[in-house]
Amino acid sequence: MKLAKVLWSLGSLLVNGTIIIYIILSSKAPLAHEERYAYINENWNIYGAHWRLELFLMAMIAIGAFHFAVKSRKISWSMITTGQLILLITYPLMLGGYRNTPLELAEMANQMATIVFIFGNLVFLSGLFLLYLKDRLLKRWLKYTAVVLSSCIAIVFLITFVEIINWKQALMIGPLINILYLINAYYGLKMELEPAA
Repeated sequence: MKLAKVLWSLGSLLVNGTIIIYIILSSKAPLAHEERYAYINENWNIYGAHWRLELFLMAMIAIGAFHFAVKSRKISWSMITTGQLILLITYPLMLGGYRNTPLELAEMANQMATIVFIFGNLVFLSGLFLLYLKDRLLKRWLKYTAVVLSSCIAIVFLITFVEIINWKQALMIGPLINILYLINAYYGLKMELEPAA
């Protein structure tokens, strides 16, 4: 149990750094597709290392969530785990699809990775919404902050998934995701004080 809590909390805390790095990298990359993929390949040591690190951190979160899903038998943790497992598919698509590939293949990998990432987050955030909605561990103000954040971010991913807004517009919620991951990290530490997950 303790290892699962450490994996969940540490992964949730450290993934904040990768989110910030991704937003910075995205802001520096050219908008035109061909130039963008060329830029990614020119800076592959940064992009490749970043995605490998994020894959590792997301796997930590998934393992912790899986343990909580099995122990608690709550639908919220099952959704969180499912969302994380879907998200893990994103990284092989990017790591294998962008490096020294023809433009058409890179575009296909990008579209697949984006759809998988958006859908995985939608499931993950919906699970977080259910978890925090029924939560009794956090103080009320923090619980409702988590409920509002998870629901609002899930709605943004939903309207991105149905193509009402694009991925670039959805990235504007980056700071809100950072706050939610910090709450997730704290939640894992709080669970250390409780007998049941």
